[in-house]
Amino acid sequence: MGPSVAAQDIEAGKALLQSLIGGVVKTRASDVHLRAGSSPFIRVDGRLTKVPGVTLAPQMVEVLLTLTSARLPQDFGAETFEFSFEQPGIVRFRGHAFRESGHWAISLRSIPPSVPTFHELRLPPVVKTLCEVQPGLTLITGPTGSGKSTTAAAMLRAMAMSESLHVVTVEDPVEYTLHETPSCISQREVGRDTASFASAARAAFREDPDVIFIGEIRDHEALEVALQAAESGTAVLSTFHTATAVKTIQRVVSMCSTEEQAHIRARLADVLRAVVSQRLLPKRGTKGRVVCCEVMLNNFTVKDCIRDAAKTQAIPGVLERAADQQMQTFDKNLVALVREGLVAQEVGLSYAVAPNDVRRLLNVPGLVG
Repeated sequence: MGPSVAAQDIEAGKALLQSLIGGVVKTRASDVHLRAGSSPFIRVDGRLTKVPGVTLAPQMVEVLLTLTSARLPQDFGAETFEFSFEQPGIVRFRGHAFRESGHWAISLRSIPPSVPTFHELRLPPVVKTLCEVQPGLTLITGPTGSGKSTTAAAMLRAMAMSESLHVVTVEDPVEYTLHETPSCISQREVGRDTASFASAARAAFREDPDVIFIGEIRDHEALEVALQAAESGTAVLSTFHTATAVKTIQRVVSMCSTEEQAHIRARLADVLRAVVSQRLLPKRGTKGRVVCCEVMLNNFTVKDCIRDAAKTQAIPGVLERAADQQMQTFDKNLVALVREGLVAQEVGLSYAVAPNDVRRLLNVPGLVG
């Protein structure tokens, strides 16, 4: 490939990238997928749509990867890497590059240029109370694409605005840039500033932190560091790819050996502040999606359910009975969203954990099963 061809490819890549960014901003797309031999795809309101009129050659995908990751092809590595990319003042992207069928492919997750407010996110009021900086571990959970990072960023910004704190984040990659607050904020990126979540979080102990955010607890080592930080009196925030509080507790326990599990349950019961599990549901009659949450706060009854494996499955019932303590099940929030007209009834029923219970609450005939 000669220099003139390379220059032409770069210019063509820049033009295509600007076109894709324009489409993301216009449609408020959440994701962009770029594959060799295929048209680009964008995800809008949860639906994947093909971008017509473009087929990406392998060379063009590499050009786009160079432009977005700021790496030359010889620096891409062997299999996969994470990166971030920003169009200043317009949009940021969290990028994931990987090999498939012998070629590079890219997945981009769009991130708004500024952290959304609690009002914009329509999060339950109790989530804002969790931003009061206290020792302990708060977990934001949900499937991929459920808005965990956005909720965490909103919480971190609220903490940083409340008083002068030292907030240390460890992310892969850094998504929202937290600035213009009274606090000192240190944002570290795995692969750029540190080797792993666990090593950076452990180093944070020596950095006088008030708040530590671990982007994701992926392994036993990161879990151990998070628990130690919470036990030492630090406010710790992190995320899990789990759908409910029960599954989150089970996931934490499963990261430990059988011999450790009783001990880890006791430690978790002592330091856990809350689990907020969320999903994004399509809005009724309009574009966009709305957050639906399960919220578990760690009171005496919940502590008992965490410590005793035989009682963990009883947690949903505890949430049902603790509405006066600002706890809620996913289905309770779902019913409220349907009643407010934000989510269509048929959509709500399709997402319900217990569809028949939701039918009864909404007075919908025809119980299932």
